[in-house]
Amino acid sequence: MPIKITHIAEKCNGELVGDLDAVVSALAKHPIIAIPSELALIFSDVPSQALKMMKESKANNLLISESLVLDESCKKYIEENEDKNFILTARPRFSLQQIIKLFDTRSSKNKSEISDLSQIAKSAQLAKGVSVGAFSSIGENVSIGKNTLIYDRVSIANNVSIGEDCVIYPGVVIYENTKIANRVTIHSNSVLGSDGYSFVTAEPSNVEKLQSRDFNFNLGRQIQEKIESIGGLVIDNDVEIGACTTIDRGTIGETFIGEGTKIDNQCQIAHNVYIGKDCLIVSQVGIAGSTEISDRVVVAGACGLADGIKVGNDVVVGAMSGVHGDLDPYLPVMGIPAIPYGEYMSRQKAFARLPKLIQEFKELKKELADKFKES
Repeated sequence: MPIKITHIAEKCNGELVGDLDAVVSALAKHPIIAIPSELALIFSDVPSQALKMMKESKANNLLISESLVLDESCKKYIEENEDKNFILTARPRFSLQQIIKLFDTRSSKNKSEISDLSQIAKSAQLAKGVSVGAFSSIGENVSIGKNTLIYDRVSIANNVSIGEDCVIYPGVVIYENTKIANRVTIHSNSVLGSDGYSFVTAEPSNVEKLQSRDFNFNLGRQIQEKIESIGGLVIDNDVEIGACTTIDRGTIGETFIGEGTKIDNQCQIAHNVYIGKDCLIVSQVGIAGSTEISDRVVVAGACGLADGIKVGNDVVVGAMSGVHGDLDPYLPVMGIPAIPYGEYMSRQKAFARLPKLIQEFKELKKELADKFKES
């Protein structure tokens, strides 16, 4: 659907330089392969990079950083290309977040539609505007707030509360005693409030002995007795949970996901974990039981966090890292085990020099050997 460029500029609070009557057909997948009628998004604020993309793009409409006009080459290009239209914004990537819904052609679920093929307990309370898809089941004493959308094949157990304006996609399973606040999005096939992975043996297990440096292992059976999870799960406002992610309920208390936190696909968050506000948990992260993560922490893809550790505010954990101990606030870390980022990079540079050092050592060793032979 064509959209006037002035409407796009207003939506992202941008400054329009060019034709006020211009119309945009779609967002370009990439500036280089854009067609004239599309809007090319150039996120880079590095003048040389941005200018190269502007010159190579065939799009007549470009959204760029307003900082580029401070560069003489970029400013000259904008002034000389009067046939093109430029939207200048402070943060182009944030502008994308503001305008992308204008171009969203996906079908949306009808509000206030309760499928005849759904199963809803008599004691469940559904507020105005709730939608429930086919083959979804809602248990006893469940409460669901206004305008929440529940898609097909969702299973909601007893004693669950869900707030307003939530979106729960197909295949989600929500166990009993889970509390979900407002504007929470849960993507397909995620499982919320499942049992914690918690077992114990009557006598100290071999793992416990190993931890205490006792190597007198028991070579017979070690029957693992399950510690039942009788706690709950609390998910605060504006949380998003990706597809195929599992969050366990607490053993006695609650597992907690803080306000504004975004969790990617295929993550595992264990029992009794506490995650603070506005955290980013990227795909394939595993967080072991009773770990405490403070506010604005970023855990990159494929990281593992050991049980019972504490992570301070504003920590960034680099991809594929293993965290085995507490992390102080404001600390970027990386590696297995995770160490401060600066130290990690120094070690990597040292490793990169090893082949050359080994060769130099071999040559020096040969040179000394030859000298000894001559003497």
